[in-house]
Amino acid sequence: MSAIRAGEYAAHFAQARHLFLAGDLRLPNPHPFFRDPRVEIIACKYDAGDGGRYHWHALVTEYEFVLEGSVSYMEAATGALHRYEAGDLTLIPAGVCVRRIVDQPCRTLALKIPSSAEKIHCRECRRKCPSRQEPYGVTP
Repeated sequence: MSAIRAGEYAAHFAQARHLFLAGDLRLPNPHPFFRDPRVEIIACKYDAGDGGRYHWHALVTEYEFVLEGSVSYMEAATGALHRYEAGDLTLIPAGVCVRRIVDQPCRTLALKIPSSAEKIHCRECRRKCPSRQEPYGVTP
């Protein structure tokens, strides 16, 4: 049996919002993690304003459990805004394009199944999409 203690990774939240604790990680990490291609486990810490860009995963289903505060997701296809608070569990199916919105500090625990670095941002997306939010090929 193995463990990763909070003290082994907590200090790294100063440099990163996402700390990968398990997954098929290919890049060097400054903190310990379990290598596992079946699942990613990510400790996330966001401050107000730490939003994200519209993106989707072709093969990855994302689950996110809100530990503290709240986080919202905007769906590109419908424009629906979903707010999740402490104790809520979100499910974002593969292929669904969303953007994270953070209006207050929060902490979450995210699971991605399977583990994959593949992430497609709206600007780099080549899908014919009636709900496109950003122009083709423009980098931020």
